[in-house]
Amino acid sequence: EFRPHQGSPPRCRRRRSGSGVGEQELELSRQEAKRRLHALIGRVTGIFASYTGVFVLGCLCSLRWWSAGGEVQSAAGDIVSRAYDDVVGDVVERLMNGTLKFREVLDNHTAAVTGRMKNASSGFKEMLGSLKVPRVGLSAQPEEERVGVRMAKLGFKVHNPVVMIPGIITTGLEVWDGEACIRSYFRQRIWGSTTMMQSLLSDPDCWVRHLALNTTTGLDPLQSPDFNRSIRVRPSQGFESADFFVAGYWLWGLMIEALADIGYDLNSMHMASYDWRLSFADLEIRDRYFTRLRQQIETLVAMNGKKAVVVGHSMGSNVWHYFMQWVTYRVHRNWIHDHIYAEVDISSPLLGLPKAYYSLLTGDNRDFASMGRGFSTVITHLLNHTTRRRLWRSCSSLAMMVPIGGEAVWGVNQTGWPLLRVGGIPQNMTEAYDLLANADSMPDDLRRISSWLLDGVRRASPQHEAHRGVSTSEPPEHVWPNVLAVPLPFAPELQKYSFYGVGVLTDVSAEVLETGDDQSQPRLSLDKGATEHFGFHMGNGDYAVPVRSLGLMCLKGWKDDRRNPARMPCTIREYLDNPTSSGSRTANDRSTVQAAKAAGASPAQIVTALLTGGYSRGGQPSGDHIDILGNEEMLEDVIKVVSGHQVEERIISDIQAIADNWNG
Repeated sequence: EFRPHQGSPPRCRRRRSGSGVGEQELELSRQEAKRRLHALIGRVTGIFASYTGVFVLGCLCSLRWWSAGGEVQSAAGDIVSRAYDDVVGDVVERLMNGTLKFREVLDNHTAAVTGRMKNASSGFKEMLGSLKVPRVGLSAQPEEERVGVRMAKLGFKVHNPVVMIPGIITTGLEVWDGEACIRSYFRQRIWGSTTMMQSLLSDPDCWVRHLALNTTTGLDPLQSPDFNRSIRVRPSQGFESADFFVAGYWLWGLMIEALADIGYDLNSMHMASYDWRLSFADLEIRDRYFTRLRQQIETLVAMNGKKAVVVGHSMGSNVWHYFMQWVTYRVHRNWIHDHIYAEVDISSPLLGLPKAYYSLLTGDNRDFASMGRGFSTVITHLLNHTTRRRLWRSCSSLAMMVPIGGEAVWGVNQTGWPLLRVGGIPQNMTEAYDLLANADSMPDDLRRISSWLLDGVRRASPQHEAHRGVSTSEPPEHVWPNVLAVPLPFAPELQKYSFYGVGVLTDVSAEVLETGDDQSQPRLSLDKGATEHFGFHMGNGDYAVPVRSLGLMCLKGWKDDRRNPARMPCTIREYLDNPTSSGSRTANDRSTVQAAKAAGASPAQIVTALLTGGYSRGGQPSGDHIDILGNEEMLEDVIKVVSGHQVEERIISDIQAIADNWNG
């Protein structure tokens, strides 16, 4: 049980010994140290239970940090930051920065703590259980109020089979083979469950070695110390791979439930999970992902007698676009036409996202930069800037997400700000690309994807004319991830949809300074004091992806016959972020925090309340990058599409004006 500390924080006492041995050491009683460690684990668990907390530790993602401050930042994040810093910031800093370092506490008590964690009836899972995290969404509403139940009563039912492709970092990753430090986690997740926290806190270096890929090959690294066999971390499979991140934090869970309510099951829908760390090409090289995806779609189409609907979220839609190139040029040019009825892109960064670029360049991003004092201390101790950048650069998928389209999409005349300013000096897109990688200076940890960084990402249009779906020559594979530079397959009956949220402040530009040597620390770092948003300039989007990347291709990019020779229609559906129907996130969450404090709740319990109750995730009003997966109106629209109906276009943002100003 987590209990709040009463009074002043306990102070370390100097050890006294008649022999003088250890006279300068500080000690805490075993029970007090364990109590603090358990409480800290609970607090850090609150970090990882949020989608944006996940992004801080891994690749991309994807996303929102609960402690983002500022009056125009996410109010929910602001209240978490304030609550955390007010209650535990000083305690964490004392623990982390005192003479007795946090890692020493871990070293002294790892055996006892991990022993409890691995015990099926106690330990870490038991501690999480004491937080009483509800099964958010799946039991939060009475059955008659669920979206799928309502739609079923209106006559919507199974029509086209459905294939769901999750986004970056939202698929669980399991250990199949590894070094001695992690072998006890065989077939357990080191990403996307409570065991992730166990392995990270027990041995951060071991966790990073197993999550990172080989920076030379982009594939599995070798195990130390003998280097005679590979580390094998593989994606979880089935609906469980992406329905929840941890207990109480749903991802695809509500959509799966809604589809089941109108009659879908294993015979009519499939979750196409994948290892989100790999480059798109390496998905096929290592796992034969595209071969298996093709076979699964063909099976569903044969079983149901109808073409499939593909629903991709975030990077999942970018993966699908690459698959369409692969299946067209490697299987059959009519495959898409013969097997796919519709494509629904949800919150998809088709033109990339600045956050991926900043992460690769500096090892930092808005999610980490806007963290509260206590959270920042903990995470920086576990994963510093250099480690984070090395981890992100090992994941080739993140490089597939850097902004494409050059000045015409991301230039100062389009967004109002350059993508990057170094020491206050604006960089055009060519200069920005060159800072990350150029022909004269290619970082060793990015050399394996040099063809993409030097050529693929910089193209803005197809190089060859397409006539009736057949280009004069096949585009090179390293260009396939670029939706601007390759034509869609010739599938005139296919319907494309772009669903995404708007009205959330999203970073479009960053201020950086030259502070490191690129050896001990990254050469460029965020200038967090340059703006009120921790060094970032903001625009409209869904928090993770700017609106231009979400909607430009559907509204204008695919109106170009060179990119869409079959002239397939594409329909935009925007959802305005309005987290509560009455009041604001800030007011509601502040009330939650105040009530929790009055009841004597611990910081971990306060964070849990915000994650699962104080801030209503999803529901009709949410346009957040992840929470939109629970947006009731969006779920209704998905059900309409998969049931053989159509939805009408709705534009709320200024995407039309952006399109008019884009000469793409």
